[in-house]
Amino acid sequence: MGLRYIFLGLAIWGVYLIGRHFWRQRHEQRRHSQQIKSVDSVQCAYCGLHLPRDEAVRDKERYYCNKAHLKAANDIKS
Repeated sequence: MGLRYIFLGLAIWGVYLIGRHFWRQRHEQRRHSQQIKSVDSVQCAYCGLHLPRDEAVRDKERYYCNKAHLKAANDIKS
């Protein structure tokens, strides 16, 4: 009779360990998917705004946040 309770306790303990393993695995996947991904950013040469490189307007070696700032910077140079 006591052996039956030992086996039942071991079975419950095994289910607990398996459940804890799957819970931790799922928790790690959620945490990994929620991490912020870094973006390569540049600074507008006219106003100083930081923005992603793929959204910036490029003129030679300088980046601008829009075409109006590019034009304004070129007008200042002239």
